[in-house]
Amino acid sequence: MTKIRFANAASRKRFVYGALTIVLLFTLGAHAVFRQFSIGGTKDFHYFYHAARAMWNGSDIYAAADGHYIYPPFLAFVLQPLALMPEHMAAIIWIVLSGVFVFAAALIAASEAARCWLRTRAENDPSIPWLIAAIATLLIADKIHASFILGQTDCLMLLGFACTLSWMQRKPLLAGAIVGATASVKYLSLIFVPYFLIKKNFRAAFGSIVAFSFFMALPAMQIGFARAARYTAIEFRGLSRMMGIIEAPKTVKILKVGMDRSVSITSGMFRVTRSNGLPDLLAAMLLVCVFVAVIAAIVFMCRRNGVSIFRPEKSDRHVANAVTSLEGAVLIFLALAFSPQTTARHMVLLLLINTVAIAVFLAQDAKASRALLIIAAALQVAVLSLSFRAIVAWRAVGGASWCVLGLILAIVWAGSRALSDERRQLRQENDEEKTG
Repeated sequence: MTKIRFANAASRKRFVYGALTIVLLFTLGAHAVFRQFSIGGTKDFHYFYHAARAMWNGSDIYAAADGHYIYPPFLAFVLQPLALMPEHMAAIIWIVLSGVFVFAAALIAASEAARCWLRTRAENDPSIPWLIAAIATLLIADKIHASFILGQTDCLMLLGFACTLSWMQRKPLLAGAIVGATASVKYLSLIFVPYFLIKKNFRAAFGSIVAFSFFMALPAMQIGFARAARYTAIEFRGLSRMMGIIEAPKTVKILKVGMDRSVSITSGMFRVTRSNGLPDLLAAMLLVCVFVAVIAAIVFMCRRNGVSIFRPEKSDRHVANAVTSLEGAVLIFLALAFSPQTTARHMVLLLLINTVAIAVFLAQDAKASRALLIIAAALQVAVLSLSFRAIVAWRAVGGASWCVLGLILAIVWAGSRALSDERRQLRQENDEEKTG
């Protein structure tokens, strides 16, 4: 009877958490739709729509959007069904799909975090992943809202990252296929390939490369290989121009690495050196030093707590799952903080990091670790919620990314310490059984 009451209570809590998440996403989406009709435009989705229409009609996708479509042809290729309807209707459908993407990503990531850190509790109380998903979504609600308003692809990338992190151990080929597909929309996902190689997850790495090649070439079936090759050349010229490697015409209007809206450490470093008349080579060298220092700090904290990170799995399954969860959070941070362009809306990917932070918080009783996680998460939310004009100087040095670094270090420290404490407790229990 007690088990039945507990199951019913868990079911009710799951319904409440799920309903709250859906209501939040519905409210954000409804406001985004209202803004579209009130201002009479569809923001960035306008460029996606016209690129998709151009591909359907056999014309130049970059010229159709006046160079503001800055993605590979694959995105325009898959959005062609939306181009068959009026633009505002297509934009509304895209907002609805984006809401579905966020909800699915939050639940997938939360379920994975609960599986890695809260095995028994999650099995006994199936409402825990829903709680984690609701809190993680709430913490990053303003960035989700921005993505809805702009009609951007960040929610699609969020779902791709969530699926990859959830499946890369159990379904490596499928995870690799997801990496390849999302990298054909934004190259950011390719950060998983070197990670797979480091972890000796060769099936996932192979799947990523094959899928990326396939999806990048897929539009050529419709537009021909000659035009597809020209689009690829345009893309890489735009990327090279962004980094200042070459001077190229703005066929694709990719903003430069030092643009003031980017909150990445990379952009901040280039802005600081360029404003002082220093060469870009110095900025690149400083970036390498910062990157090495961050990785060294993460590895040091884990080693101090007896946890090996960024190594092929050798420990028991539970520890390996938890370590992989930490690695996933670090990987997302690296993708955001060291990208040549990370605007505030790109920080929607922090939803995945937040799920890990919440799971680590729930997995331990250490008050110091919990307090550290709360402070780091609160600082992250506060900094990312400030207006652009209020923190121009803070943005200039990539302040938001430095705050996320603080959250990552807190997660790694608290997570590795929780694993260390769990191991110590198991050893004590085993010793007591032997002596008993």
